[in-house]
Amino acid sequence: MEFLIGAVLVIIIMLCIGFGWADIAMLGFAVAGAFIVLLGGFFAVCLVFIVLSKRKSGVFTEFSEERRFPCAVYRIDGEDVPNMFPCEMMLRSKLYVRGKEIRLLYCRPIRSAIDGNALATMIFGSVVFIPAAVFAVVKMIEVVSEILKAI
Repeated sequence: MEFLIGAVLVIIIMLCIGFGWADIAMLGFAVAGAFIVLLGGFFAVCLVFIVLSKRKSGVFTEFSEERRFPCAVYRIDGEDVPNMFPCEMMLRSKLYVRGKEIRLLYCRPIRSAIDGNALATMIFGSVVFIPAAVFAVVKMIEVVSEILKAI
């Protein structure tokens, strides 16, 4: 909600200053493109984390409330390791069974576990957002070069 109010205020200020609707649309596309590029970068880093991970067996122990969103905690080699992503809220009882041993990826550099849900999210996000980020960067470069030619 705060984001929407902020966007409306920016549009009103831009209109008062004298910007046109085309300029506001260009700003909107630039913000959306920057967001896509950031998500593509995030998922590229996630792929690096997957490559740096080792397959381990772990047991779900609890949900950690230390972060902004609760995440699953797994016991791997006698050590409690939080999951990289927040836990699934809708299917908690089916996905996270206490005492059940499952196969995980353990990323030592960030001391996090990557369970099946996190792995699926990383792979799906990488397939969608990395090509979208490349496309957005190429289009942004084309638009900026066209603007510079017009000046």
